[in-house]
Amino acid sequence: MSAFAAAGTAAAADVTLYGKADLGLHYTYNKVDGQDAVNSFDMKSGQNAGSRFGLKGTEDLGNGTKVGFILENGFNADDGTMGQDSRLFGREANLFVTGDFGTLSMGRVGALSSGMGSYNVVYGYAAFGTGWGDYAGAKSQFNLADRDRMDNTVTYVTPNFAGVKVYAQYSFSTKGQETAGNERQNQRYAGLGVKYDLGSFSTGLVVDTVLNNYANTNSEDSLGVTWGASYDFGVAKVYGMAQYGKNENKMGGYSVTDIKENQTGFAAVDGEGLEGYALTLGATAPVLGGTVYAQANYVDGETSADVTSTHATADKAVKTADFDRWGLSAAYSYPFSKRTMVYTFAAYSEGTLKVTGVVSGAVDKTKTKKGEFGLGLVHKF
Repeated sequence: MSAFAAAGTAAAADVTLYGKADLGLHYTYNKVDGQDAVNSFDMKSGQNAGSRFGLKGTEDLGNGTKVGFILENGFNADDGTMGQDSRLFGREANLFVTGDFGTLSMGRVGALSSGMGSYNVVYGYAAFGTGWGDYAGAKSQFNLADRDRMDNTVTYVTPNFAGVKVYAQYSFSTKGQETAGNERQNQRYAGLGVKYDLGSFSTGLVVDTVLNNYANTNSEDSLGVTWGASYDFGVAKVYGMAQYGKNENKMGGYSVTDIKENQTGFAAVDGEGLEGYALTLGATAPVLGGTVYAQANYVDGETSADVTSTHATADKAVKTADFDRWGLSAAYSYPFSKRTMVYTFAAYSEGTLKVTGVVSGAVDKTKTKKGEFGLGLVHKF
């Protein structure tokens, strides 16, 4: 009797078990000026998109109002371990209410400009999104990388007004439980976004900030602006995205703790983070029953202000740092069925970091070359 009752409750609540397993082979090439190249070949999970399983469901409360949830786990298919710092539901843990008033959500979700989770506004305007290996479409190499999945987050999305939706989001503490007392002890996030869809055209804009706690190596709150657009011509779909960041912790494959005068210097840097812009242009097209992807990326930035390292001797203290990176990537996916597809991709990028010392005035310039190739199989359930 209880089994039938449980089944009836699950049906009434419209609960769904879903998931994706992505597993394949991966080759990388890394070359830093003055060092030997490093090559690696291994089995890799989640090259195209992270392997996951989850539960989602809604309950109809009447009058157009529903309560729903998403509990999504990320795992590594090659060894069975959990991702997202071993969280049980690290990809998303979200409880929401939706109706004529819009959607109100609380829990762990992706930031509006992160490209992750239920409330992604802008990464639909990058052909490779945030997947496809380490260097091909990964935002960590070219874009603002300090936008991720966040704990303790409230999100509100308006109803659709003639193709327009407005988003508002705030995290009380992006990583872990909130620290009691002064809320400024927590690293927080706030963002506003808008998205517009009209037929084959779509565009979105997000303005957001990471509110850094005063224990962070970056002493200032960041400001990010992300705009993207896409248009589907039928024979091909084109994508474009531009970002600007100021006082950023991570940008273009670099972080404030990476900036140093030389490779043997001290890494800890006190200052106002990184400032710069990033551009992405890409396209997808149906070919031979599958889909071809192509994308070009460029990022250019510098330290937001002169910075010095309190952990370095005076002759190794950093004055300024400049960096840039460009990259090209291509991919192809072919569906065997609605649930199973095979894919392959390749990418190449070059980045340059130039750091100037405070006292010596010496300039240290480091060039990095990165390449990768991958192939794999994805099965959805």
